[in-house]
Amino acid sequence: MIASSKIQVFALAFGVAYAAIYVICTELNLPLLTYHPAIGEIDLLWQPPKRGPVMYWYGWMLTSLVGALMLAWIATAIPEPWLQRAIAFGCIAAVAYLILSTAALFIYDKATVELEFLKSRWLSVVAALVVAAIVSYIVPSQWNQRVWHGWICVVPIGALAVLAYYLIPYFTQ
Repeated sequence: MIASSKIQVFALAFGVAYAAIYVICTELNLPLLTYHPAIGEIDLLWQPPKRGPVMYWYGWMLTSLVGALMLAWIATAIPEPWLQRAIAFGCIAAVAYLILSTAALFIYDKATVELEFLKSRWLSVVAALVVAAIVSYIVPSQWNQRVWHGWICVVPIGALAVLAYYLIPYFTQ
């Protein structure tokens, strides 16, 4: 791999990782910083509101930046087929998680008996990782020779779709 391709790999991996990590940070509320605008105070990690509203957005952005920089740096050190397979695995896992989580919550809402375990995120996460591992293993190795540059568009668009899905309750109240 020459230097210019390492820059391209870094940029692609950073864009993909930033979008994916940002969605995870907003869903799990993982800010590195918490800003309290009413009192002008900044705290490390997640903190509850002190007086007035609290802003986690800056913390989510910083968490995403640090995570994406680390993952992009790692991506420049690994072979391209591994990177392609890792990105495909992550996308398959994300789609499987959305489908399985939605199905579990749908079944929970419609069930006539109490199925409390279906509300757990971990059940959907583990099942999605298993599905992604199986699908990644089945994918022909020819598809993983070079990193597909289309990931830089597909993953952020998918991340925005997931964010829109998560934010529906805020707009429908």
